[in-house]
Amino acid sequence: MGLYDDILNTFIHIRKDEDLLRLLTLKPENFAEGIPDPLSPTLPNIIDKPPEELSDIQNKHIMKSVKVDDLEPIKLCRLFIYPGRRTPERNNYATADQEIHIDILCHVDYENGDFRSSRITDRLNDLLVNAKVKGVFGKLEYVGGNIISGVPRNYVGYKCVYEFGSFRK
Repeated sequence: MGLYDDILNTFIHIRKDEDLLRLLTLKPENFAEGIPDPLSPTLPNIIDKPPEELSDIQNKHIMKSVKVDDLEPIKLCRLFIYPGRRTPERNNYATADQEIHIDILCHVDYENGDFRSSRITDRLNDLLVNAKVKGVFGKLEYVGGNIISGVPRNYVGYKCVYEFGSFRK
C-alpha cells in the first residue's frame, strides 16, 4: 500500500461515520427551540438518506483540499483531510511514517453551542487512533493538534495530526 491508498481509505472511513456526519451537519442542542443533541438516537440517520443527497452532504462537509472562500456567508462545520510530512524509516521511502492532517472548521454558532470542534476531534480520535482502518497498513496514532489561525470570519479552526507507518501494528 502507498500513500494514496492509505489516505484514500482513511478518507472513505471518515465519510461513512454517522456520528461524525451528524456533528458536521446538525445544529447544537437548544432546549428553547426544541433542537435535540446532534447525536440523539431520536434523530434519523444521515447515512440512510438517498445516495445523491448523502454524497452532497459528504462533499460539502468533508473535503480533500482546503476550500474556505465559500464559508463566510454560510454556517457549517467542515473537515479538510490531506497528507502531511512523510519521514522515511532507515532512509527507505517504502517504509516511511506518513502524517495525515485533518483541519476542522466550525462556525461560531456551532462552537458556542456545544464546543463542536472538541466533539469532532473526540470522534475523529475514536475513529482513527489505534483502530484498524480498512486498507491502511498499520495503525494511526494521534501526533497532536493545534488552533488554526487565519480562518474565515466567524469560524474557529483546529488541526489534528495523525501518523501511520510501516512498522506500526
